[in-house]
Amino acid sequence: MKIKAKHKPLLKKMGLSEDDFARFDGKHVSYEFDLERGVRIYDPFYTTSYDEYIGIDGWSAWSSENDTFMSHILKGSGEKREGTKAPRPKADIQQMSSYLQKKFGKSSETDVQ
Repeated sequence: MKIKAKHKPLLKKMGLSEDDFARFDGKHVSYEFDLERGVRIYDPFYTTSYDEYIGIDGWSAWSSENDTFMSHILKGSGEKREGTKAPRPKADIQQMSSYLQKKFGKSSETDVQ
């Protein structure tokens, strides 16, 4: 799909790059232009670098709306996720066994029959 030169700055303002323009095939990735609202992209499978919300119909918000809903929600989530990836010490089998025996009051030997 050919992208008009005057529309490229609007698409870039939405976060797209030159590499993304090669993905516009007119079927799975496309865009439309409106004089009042600007541009919006059709990218239901998130194949471009556009990282804001794309509706269930596959269309993004119009460029004039300056939609930042997703980036505001996800702000700081990367740091939180990295904190959960920190290595954790492995549990000692004896400690776990004694804890479970205290909690449930039974020995694992009597449970197996």
